[in-house]
Amino acid sequence: MQIALLAEDEELQAELEVYGIETQTPNQVEPIQIRQTGELSQIYTQIGRNDKLNLTGRPVRRLRSLTISRIYKIQDQTIVFLPAFLDSQQFYLTLDYHFLVDQIRGELNYIQKYWSDLGRPTLTLMITRTMLETGAEALLELMEELKDGVCGGVKIKLGRLNQLMLTAAVQRIDFLQDVELFSLPVKNAQLRYYHLLFNPSKNLRLGHHQEFQMEYETNLDALLNYLRSSENIYEQIELLQTLSKLKGLDFETGYGEASYRVTVGDLLDEIYTKAGSLGLWAVVRRAAALRKMVDIGLSDAVTSTLVCGKQIAVGRSYSEASLITVPMSHQEIAEKINNFCREDIRDRVLTQEILIYLGVLIKSDPDLFKGLLTLRVGYLILLITSELAQELGVTQDEAYDEVMQLSPYEVKDRLEKVLSGYTGVAGLLRQQESLHIKQKESDIAWVVQPVIREEIEVEPESWRRYRQGEGAINRVPKNFFKQVWLLMHHCRGLVIGDKLERRNRLESELMISEMTAGERNFALRIEHLLNKIEAPEYRQVNVEALMELAAIADNNPNLQIEEYIVLDVLVGHAVRLAWLENHPERSDRYDEDKGLAWPNFYNTSPSDSATYILKALKFLTEFATNPNY
Repeated sequence: MQIALLAEDEELQAELEVYGIETQTPNQVEPIQIRQTGELSQIYTQIGRNDKLNLTGRPVRRLRSLTISRIYKIQDQTIVFLPAFLDSQQFYLTLDYHFLVDQIRGELNYIQKYWSDLGRPTLTLMITRTMLETGAEALLELMEELKDGVCGGVKIKLGRLNQLMLTAAVQRIDFLQDVELFSLPVKNAQLRYYHLLFNPSKNLRLGHHQEFQMEYETNLDALLNYLRSSENIYEQIELLQTLSKLKGLDFETGYGEASYRVTVGDLLDEIYTKAGSLGLWAVVRRAAALRKMVDIGLSDAVTSTLVCGKQIAVGRSYSEASLITVPMSHQEIAEKINNFCREDIRDRVLTQEILIYLGVLIKSDPDLFKGLLTLRVGYLILLITSELAQELGVTQDEAYDEVMQLSPYEVKDRLEKVLSGYTGVAGLLRQQESLHIKQKESDIAWVVQPVIREEIEVEPESWRRYRQGEGAINRVPKNFFKQVWLLMHHCRGLVIGDKLERRNRLESELMISEMTAGERNFALRIEHLLNKIEAPEYRQVNVEALMELAAIADNNPNLQIEEYIVLDVLVGHAVRLAWLENHPERSDRYDEDKGLAWPNFYNTSPSDSATYILKALKFLTEFATNPNY
């Protein structure tokens, strides 16, 4: 393997020389051009094109290491292309330099194993200032291996690009139609101009109440004024998320000049770059998700998993539509992820990460996946979260936010640990979901009080349609908000909606001290959380669950639940218990039946629905006292 090292500018080149690393800059290798791999993909679409014969040429494909390990002669120009995995603007995994160094070693082994061309494979690596500042240890370790001439068992020759060309594999592409190289070649790094205030000492994480207030704000002027005065990158990304939700990425923010208006998307690019250089992974993930970034290696990772006899489920849904059973393009996978992932937009890119890691792990250690037919990405994320919640002694939604703070390399490490101890971690999750009651169970009056009157003329198999209609118009029963207020006196708090979104957590002590039972702000707060639930029938079931819980609290004045009541968990167990009561023989295969269990529950009568909510509450309290229950 031949490797040419480039530094993004002369200043960085001088710093690298101190460590004994010899490099060239893009300006110094001229007339050789340095370009991104995406341009080569576009050039390949013109090969074989013939308009007279109606031949369109090759489809756009991801070009991998074997293709870009060549020197190209394209219409009398000499061009080398940087590896796609080095482009952090495509996806952020390359910003984690421990992960990147592992990837480079893997690519070198792959190229050595499969190279068959005349001439030596030649890889061009661009070193940036961000790499040196945030990943110095991993980077310098890799450079030492390269200088020693062996990296991961692969023989390496370092050299200047013009010298390595003499022994490199060269490919000519001469006969092209209408080809334009879309951008200027990569040059020395230019100074960036930032629009948002930047003070690293002010970068403090927000509480979930602050996040909720920014999410709840709809006044554009207030949002923009707050953005202009903020020096905290965590505040800035939250404000930009709200702006993108209200007005879209192309909304002009008032920054810039008449010739160039700065959009929400431009500011997201700015924050993505800053957060990447600081290693603020939660901000990086949120910016990447808002920019709808997709890892081009996603398709390969999913295919690697599928060919090992597994199928994949993404998001929180248990429907057939959330399953991946055949190879797909990375854009098709991303669309499926977007349709089924959690409320927190960061979950979309974290799901991509997990899919990438599963593809790596199933090749390197297939024993980790024994006994697992369907790899449920959402559930794996939940297990990682549960393990971290136990370590830190925090709630699951707080632990989920901590997961977002981890580097990609750390997430991969935790995924590997979860897979190796799958059964134990699943048991830990069940324990964390349990509820402790400060009252003898024998003294509790378990009452069933259906929200919907069964005398309403609804066919037995049409309750789901009825719930969809009620949920779609956001209708709630009389005195609903006062009943929720009463319920909050009997528990630590409520989590309405996605259980891992900490903005959905209502703390009883705070809510009761700040608001009254009939206060409009309290009703609006509850209504806002219910409105965030996308599926109308599930929204209606949440309303029913709250009313049943309130009925139990009303009949038990001394009842006190020590934990937060998480409706996602409560309803999930109600669905499970309802299904297993009618299909006891499937108790050990419930995971496979979830896609049937949920629509079946939506069609249950109001009385049955309330009964199973009650049974789920009893199950969670009994599990707390008897984990083997």
